[in-house]
Amino acid sequence: MIKLDFLKFAWRYILAIIVVIVLIRILVYPERTKINEYRERLSISHSVTKASINSITHRKTKIFYEFMVNGVKYSGISRYTLLNPPYPQKGDSIDVYYSEDDPNVNLWSGEFTE
Repeated sequence: MIKLDFLKFAWRYILAIIVVIVLIRILVYPERTKINEYRERLSISHSVTKASINSITHRKTKIFYEFMVNGVKYSGISRYTLLNPPYPQKGDSIDVYYSEDDPNVNLWSGEFTE
């Protein structure tokens, strides 16, 4: 009887882990796809401006920033890795690459590897 209870528990535990992994992939994948698309577009042609970080979230690896182009305020979201210090902080001024055709297509310059 104890062996059967353990197998039920193990099965539920494994199923819960699988569900969590699938949910994470569903929620994170669209954002990564968008970042990859923007990275590709901006690697062809971009302009650079200064932006101000107004928020850092998601285990402090996602930055939200705002910048101005021709008097219009735009915002963006980028990621950074904890493997490459120094880490951006709220209020920091950062370089942002943006498309001259559509400044809504923008990424923090740290999204590009050297």
